[in-house]
Amino acid sequence: MIWSSFNLKVGILIITHSDIGKQLLLTATSVFGKNPFQVELLSVDNYDQPSDVRELAEKYVNFLDNGSGVLVMTDIIGTTPSNIASSINYKNIRVVAGLNLSMLLNVFNYPEDSLDTLTDKAVKGGIEGVSRV
Repeated sequence: MIWSSFNLKVGILIITHSDIGKQLLLTATSVFGKNPFQVELLSVDNYDQPSDVRELAEKYVNFLDNGSGVLVMTDIIGTTPSNIASSINYKNIRVVAGLNLSMLLNVFNYPEDSLDTLTDKAVKGGIEGVSRV
């Protein structure tokens, strides 16, 4: 069997309020020039049942994991999207809250990194993207 490098990459699941994730992904792809990962988006709205969204998130994680794991990024810690992400029943995921454009662009720069390294890059990019100007 021939494996493409795409199959060995970490998958990314973005879970956010409304369309925040979609807009950040579109912007990051535009700035970076491409999207080097397989990414799925889940938007959480006030009428959604968290258990239904969690079930869908688990299906996405199963779909995205090609053996290298899945990085799940959410917008705000302690809110419904991050609570859903934290409750996903799957071994090979890491969850990072506080999604911002800097975080996503930093992740895009390291498509060949392992799940743990990519998780650290996400956190570092998110933190370094916030500054008093």
